[in-house]
Amino acid sequence: MKGKWSLGVSILFISLIVGILFRMSPATILKNIFLASIHPTTLQLLALIILVIFLGNLMKERGNLENIVSSLEAIIRNRRLGSIIPPAFMGLLPMPAGALFSAPMVEEFGRKMGVSSENKTLLNYWFRHIWEYIWPLYPSLILAAALLNVKVRDIILAQYPLTLAAIAAGFIFCMQKGSYPPSSQRLKPQKKTKFTKEIRALVFNTWPILAIILLVLIFKVKLLLAILTIVLIVLASSKMKGHKIFLSFKKSLSLSMILLIISVMVFKRMFEVSGAFLVISTTFSDWGVSPLIILFFAPFLAGLLTGITSAFVGIAFPILLPLMIRSQPNLTYAMLAYAGGFAGVLLSPFHLCLIVTREYFKADLRKLYKLLLLPVTFVVLVALLIVGLKGF
Repeated sequence: MKGKWSLGVSILFISLIVGILFRMSPATILKNIFLASIHPTTLQLLALIILVIFLGNLMKERGNLENIVSSLEAIIRNRRLGSIIPPAFMGLLPMPAGALFSAPMVEEFGRKMGVSSENKTLLNYWFRHIWEYIWPLYPSLILAAALLNVKVRDIILAQYPLTLAAIAAGFIFCMQKGSYPPSSQRLKPQKKTKFTKEIRALVFNTWPILAIILLVLIFKVKLLLAILTIVLIVLASSKMKGHKIFLSFKKSLSLSMILLIISVMVFKRMFEVSGAFLVISTTFSDWGVSPLIILFFAPFLAGLLTGITSAFVGIAFPILLPLMIRSQPNLTYAMLAYAGGFAGVLLSPFHLCLIVTREYFKADLRKLYKLLLLPVTFVVLVALLIVGLKGF
């Protein structure tokens, strides 16, 4: 929480510096801060983030998350799949240090196969994050769409190759045969009745997430309306007492997150009204620097230094808008920027998921980075290949 609060304050401070450097009067600076804070896009963004967090808190309070883990543990009978499906599945639920939820299951499957601590850490960490390029419940994706003024669905369609690349990289580099000693990897089959029962339980506990995805991707309902509808249905069908619902909602009102979102939107507006966009665009052109280099490395450094996905989007994307938007948003460039930023996040020593997963499995950090570098590089190369094929 502290890190997010500091980040929000830092971005707001930088926005003030931009206004001062471009000789905006104090009254104009304050006016634009106010206008950015109450802009419909900002308010909609805040509502989305709060509702996503609220839904996660409701599912946790109702015991859905715990039941999901139990069902997965009962359903998965192949130990190799058992080591990756739990983190991949839990990756559908955005939460701080979410990799810790699936770590016990990975540990159980990995221990029985004699997998090293570093490989268990890699499996849990990597497959936990394969969806973050496209999953519409992640705040960073919602923020990127708002900054580019496009639909979240458009971002998903532009970036789904990155998730496919991440899955492929996971199987190629994280599940090498040498990582799995020749031991029994398949468990005894379950009785059909128990298997069916666990499948039903899994669907029952995950229906809010599945319903949102169905509404957004298939029926093309706006994300805010879809999440609000599902939250209301969950509340209406819930047996939770009023005070527990109130406490869950109160936990969703994170002042640090609210400040971060507002600060990012203020940052974007200050760049727009100050003329900084034009200066940056002209400077890049004068220096003869390839836009691809800037598009990749600016988000990469922001991600590496913060370890937070919403941070690299909030810091780098507003600055890069002159490169990503000409007559209309160039989603291929946005995809490259996102790939660069997320590569930095995955390699960041400040990434909370990496910290808690490494600590849980007691892995050697140097060995872990050697393993992690290959799949990260693979996804980046796929992003560059896509840019090359589409032309720049």
